[in-house]
Amino acid sequence: MSKNERFPKWMYIILPALAMMLGWGLRGHIGGGPFGAMIPGAMVALSIGLLLELPAAATSVLLVFAVFGIGIGGEMTYGQTLGFLRSPDTVMWGTAGTTLKGAMWGLLGGAVLALGFVYKEISKKRIIVALLLVILGMFLGFKLINDPMILYFSDPEKPRAESWAGLLFGAIFLLIYLKLKIQASSFKIIFRFALWGMIGGALGFGLGGLWLYLGSRLPGVVFTSWWKAMEFSFGLLLGAFLGYAAWLSRGEVILKGLKEKEPNEKKFPAWKEISIGLGTGLFIFWLLPNTIEWLGNTSIVNNMTGGTISAEIARIADNYTVTGLIFVLVLMRFPKAAWQIGITLTFCHTAIDLFRDFYPDINPWLPFNLRFFYIFIFTMAVALLTHFFSKRKMVIVNLFYLLIWSCISISFLRMFVDSAKLDIEGLTFCQVVCGKYIVDIFFAASAIALTWVLKKKIKFGTN
Repeated sequence: MSKNERFPKWMYIILPALAMMLGWGLRGHIGGGPFGAMIPGAMVALSIGLLLELPAAATSVLLVFAVFGIGIGGEMTYGQTLGFLRSPDTVMWGTAGTTLKGAMWGLLGGAVLALGFVYKEISKKRIIVALLLVILGMFLGFKLINDPMILYFSDPEKPRAESWAGLLFGAIFLLIYLKLKIQASSFKIIFRFALWGMIGGALGFGLGGLWLYLGSRLPGVVFTSWWKAMEFSFGLLLGAFLGYAAWLSRGEVILKGLKEKEPNEKKFPAWKEISIGLGTGLFIFWLLPNTIEWLGNTSIVNNMTGGTISAEIARIADNYTVTGLIFVLVLMRFPKAAWQIGITLTFCHTAIDLFRDFYPDINPWLPFNLRFFYIFIFTMAVALLTHFFSKRKMVIVNLFYLLIWSCISISFLRMFVDSAKLDIEGLTFCQVVCGKYIVDIFFAASAIALTWVLKKKIKFGTN
C-alpha cells in the first residue's frame, strides 16, 4: 500500500466479500432467480465504487451493469446439481457441476460488471451490439449443449433445462467482440474482472456446495441450514475475488479518468426520475412477462427447452439478458435514473416476492389489487429515499445503507408469512438460536458488521 492509497489490499477483499455474502444469502431468502441475484450485484458494485473512490455518477453506472451481470447467472438451475452432493456416490459429479456453473456465473457476471468502468469509453452502438451478442450466445449455448444434454448436471429422470453453456457462449461472444472493437486498456479491465470472477465463482460454488455433503453426514445436529451456508460461501468468495480484481485495477488510467469532476448537468425533476424507475419496473416485472405469455400462448418456465418458434421467442424474450439490455437502454437515455434502476428495482422484486407469499391466491396479472398496492407503496418509499439520498452528501454509502436495511426488513417481514415460523414452543435455547433462527440472526449480524465497516473503516468523501 502506497502512502497515496486510502485503502489497503485487505479492505478491497473484505468489504466486497462481506457485502456479497450478505447479498447472496438474501437472494436465496427473499428473491431467488435472476432478479434476486440483483441484490449481491448491487452490493458488490457499491463496495467497489467506494473502494475505488469513484464519483456517485460513475458508481451509479457501475451499479446498473453489476445488477445486470450478476443477475444473469440466476437463470441457471442448480437445485438437482446440489442434490448430487448429498450422496458419496455422486458428490464428485455434483461438485464438478457446481464448480462449472459457478465459474460461468462469475465469468459472464464479471465481464458485464466491468463494462460499467469503460461505459464512457465505448460507443453506445458497440455496447448494444455487444449485449445483443450475449443474447445470441445464450441461445446458441442452449441449443448446442444445454438442450441436447451433452454435458448435463441435473437429473435426467426429472430433467431441468440447464443454461451454463448459454452463459459460456455469451461470455465468449462478448469478450471476442470487445477484444476486436475496443482499446486494449479497456479490454484489459473487462478481461481481468471476467477472469477473477470465473475463479471466484468456481471456488465459491464448488467449495460452498460441500456444506451440503457435510450436512448429509451430520443428520443429528441442531444446525441444518446447509443450503444457506453454501450461499454465504459462494457470495463470500465471489465477492472477494471481484474485490481483488478491483484492487489490481486501481491504478488504471481509465479509472483515474472516472474520478475527474464531471461538468454540471441539467437538473432532472424528481417526478421524472421516479417515474422512469417505476415505469421500467412495471414493464420488466409485469407487462413484459404478461405480454410474452399472451403472444406466445405458452407458459414461461425458466429456460424451457421450447421447440416451437413462439416458444423459442418467448424463451429468449423472458431471459434476463433481455431485461439487462433494457436496463442499459434506459441508462443510455436517462442516465439520471441509474440509481432508481440499481437500488429501487433491486428492492422492488424483494417486495414482489414477499407479497406474492402473503397473497398467493391473487392473480399476478391483475393490477390494482391488494398485492399490487402494497408492492407499490413499499417500492415508492424506497424510490423517494433513493432520490433523496442521491442529492445529498455521501451518496454511495447512504444508498448502500438504504439497500442493506430495506432488504433486511423484507427478510424479517417474511417471518410473518408462515405463523409456524414464530412458534418456538417446546424448543430449547440452542434449538432456537442455532437452529430455527440461525439464518435470520446471521443476516442481522452481517448487516450490522457491514454497516460498521462502512461507518468506521471507509472514510467518506462528498460522494
